[in-house]
Amino acid sequence: VPCSVLAVIYHKALHEWSGYVDNFENPVTSETTMWTLFTTILGFLVVFRAQLSYARYWEGITLVERACAVWMNGVSNLFAFVSADPKRQEEVTDFQHITARLMSLLGCHSMCEI
Repeated sequence: VPCSVLAVIYHKALHEWSGYVDNFENPVTSETTMWTLFTTILGFLVVFRAQLSYARYWEGITLVERACAVWMNGVSNLFAFVSADPKRQEEVTDFQHITARLMSLLGCHSMCEI
């Protein structure tokens, strides 16, 4: 729809301004000027939208990396405060393995939701 609106505006402008333009310059030049203006505006809009989407992409990647870092920090803090008793070493190892697997599943699930 926006393209058709631009085409109608271009058509009306070309035919309504042709009387004014005929006195000053060649109609081919006015058509070239209109196309130059159109492509300049279109190029500006494309570049602006691409830059905006690129910024949003990197903001999203940064937030995902920050979330992963927070989860890793939580797991490493949890591992730092487990019991150092040699009698409970097997229980500690099982706890660490289960915790690592659960955090891996949490990370996998969160990435699937994104």
